[in-house]
Amino acid sequence: MVIMRKLSTYQSWIKWIFFLSFVFLSIQYTSPQYSYFQDSHDKLIQTYSIWKNHFLSDALYYPAKVFDSNYEYIHLTKNLFLKIDERLVSAFPIQFAYLMAPFLFVFPLSSLVYTSLLFLILSFFLLRRYYQFSFLLLWISFFGTFLWPLSWEYSELPAIFAFSVFCLLPILKRKKETIFQLLGGIGLSWIVMVRLDTLPFFLLFFLSYFYFIWKDKNRNGFFKEILSLKILIFSGIIGILFQFLINTILVHHFLGSRYLANMNGFSVEMSTRLQWFQSLLFYGEKKIGFFVYLPITVFLLIFYGIKFNKINRTKKSLFLSMTMTIFLIPFLAPNDGFNNWGPRYFTVLLIPYLLLLKPILSIVFKKRKWIYSIFFSLLFLYSGTLGLIGAKIQKSKTNLIKKFQSVTNTIKPDIIVFTDYLNLYSMGSDYIKLMAIVSYTTESNTKLIHSISEMMPNKKIAFVDWHPSILTQEIRRTMNAEKLKGGFPISDWNSDLLENTLKNFTFDYQRIDIQTYRIWLGTIAEKESK
Repeated sequence: MVIMRKLSTYQSWIKWIFFLSFVFLSIQYTSPQYSYFQDSHDKLIQTYSIWKNHFLSDALYYPAKVFDSNYEYIHLTKNLFLKIDERLVSAFPIQFAYLMAPFLFVFPLSSLVYTSLLFLILSFFLLRRYYQFSFLLLWISFFGTFLWPLSWEYSELPAIFAFSVFCLLPILKRKKETIFQLLGGIGLSWIVMVRLDTLPFFLLFFLSYFYFIWKDKNRNGFFKEILSLKILIFSGIIGILFQFLINTILVHHFLGSRYLANMNGFSVEMSTRLQWFQSLLFYGEKKIGFFVYLPITVFLLIFYGIKFNKINRTKKSLFLSMTMTIFLIPFLAPNDGFNNWGPRYFTVLLIPYLLLLKPILSIVFKKRKWIYSIFFSLLFLYSGTLGLIGAKIQKSKTNLIKKFQSVTNTIKPDIIVFTDYLNLYSMGSDYIKLMAIVSYTTESNTKLIHSISEMMPNKKIAFVDWHPSILTQEIRRTMNAEKLKGGFPISDWNSDLLENTLKNFTFDYQRIDIQTYRIWLGTIAEKESK
């Protein structure tokens, strides 16, 4: 018996090592250290700012502030930052940045994305230990869902998933010890404030759960259940109220900075909402929605809808909260997630999805129902293939940042100016090492050079645009026809004027073509030497 237990333990360790190694390699394939683009980049800089400010201020670190105190050249669009009491603050919730900033005492900035692995490992451990997930189901949980693509970039989503798995233990697995309830309540308050889109699911789940307790038991049984979860409920309420207070103090609104920055998105027309409904649930431009990524969801909704009166109240609560949240999110979200590969607004729904899938798979695979086994296997293979396609798309993005960092290492500028904010994100984590800004007009270029010539002599400045053979005028005009709707087109600089101005205000001026870029480069001359 002892030998058998030891053999079982060794087998379990081998399975863990093999699985986690595969998870790591699948993430590493995308070169995550070069994945800081758009939201991921801005969240990284927010975290770095908290750390650089010694946790005493939420003011964003802006390297170019030394000559751009009015933020005329900052890359952030209006829904990505706020000015509060003369402070420039990120639109993203401060709670995630404060959670992650201590990791910078251990991780280099470019490696902070690897913390997603820590949250994934926590998730897998909880699912295996407390939810009795088989290793097969762990593989499906990661590679057969959009949890995989959500792990490629630096974001709060792996933490949201891990904390949600833990926070529901007191109800789903009757783990009512004080420590589980206390941490669960605090965790739930953190999740809801970091991502307001999780609120519908948790609210609907708790309302459904307590309704079915009231229905199934007498009044005494209902209140007995409430009292057994009093620490979870109390710590959750106190946690939310505390964060309301922090948000009110910092940004003057109890729901926080993200709500303020996204207010315009909450009031869009119904026609736009219907477009978002399509892109979030089915498909959109360069993206796939919830049902397309996880088509098994349709089967789950039909199966549990038919069996509804025969399942326990926990499954009923999971089913109802998942179903209603799926169709509520498109009408509550501030946007459609843009071009994310994997519908991020539905991250928390992976939990009911997997928990409702688990008993079905146990029956299908253990009883060897071959038709159903083949059916589910093909659908899991399909979802995994979508993940692989997304990984290749992500790889192309990280290659762009990786290649551009070799450009900055070659030209070594102190100040770098881009034609549009998306181009600036090619800096990745190197953003903190030099002053990177965006200039949208020829006039702002000239104004910038004059300003810098007085304030920052002997600094090397580089203006970066796509090479004209890559981005022709025709292509630029076509792209800008769409980009102008958002107010941030790709700049069309007057290259002759830029060149003449740089020749007048810099020495060692040169124009170089490198990789896919055209760069105008020079060192600002001393004012008296011009």
